[in-house]
Amino acid sequence: MAKRRPRRRTLWIWRVWRRQEGAAMVEFALILPVLLILILGGMDLGHMFYLQHLITNASREGARFGAKYTGGSSPSPTAISTYVTSSSGLNYDSFKLDGLTVTAVYSGTSPNRIITVTVQANKKWWILGMIPGFSSSKQLQAATAMVVEGP
Repeated sequence: MAKRRPRRRTLWIWRVWRRQEGAAMVEFALILPVLLILILGGMDLGHMFYLQHLITNASREGARFGAKYTGGSSPSPTAISTYVTSSSGLNYDSFKLDGLTVTAVYSGTSPNRIITVTVQANKKWWILGMIPGFSSSKQLQAATAMVVEGP
C-alpha cells in the first residue's frame, strides 16, 4: 500500500492572494489615466496645429488682399484687419480665436513695395496645461509678406 503524503495546510489568505480573476481589471485601472492623458493630449496638440493652420491662412489671405487690391490705392492696415476678421470679408472672428490680432505694415517704395501681414492668436491648453512644465496658453503667430502690385 502506498503511503499518502500529508496534506499541506494553507491559510485562506494565501489562496485569495494567488487568485487571478481581478488582475486584468486592476491593471486596466492603473493604465487608464495614462492612456487618457496621451489621447487627450494628442487631441490638444492637434487643435494647436489646426489653429496654427488657420492663422497662417488668415495672414496669407490678408497679404493677398493688400497686394492685389483692385479699389485704386492700396488698403490701409485697418482695412486689411477688418477684411480678415469681419463677416463681410474672411470672417476669421467666427472661429472664436482667443486674442486674435491682425497687423499690416507696408515697407519700401514702388515697384518694390512690400506688405507684411502678421496674425496672432492664443491657444489655451485643455489637458496639457495641467501637466507641469506647460503654461496655460501658447501664443501662435504667422506672418506673410508679398510684393504689392500696381502703384
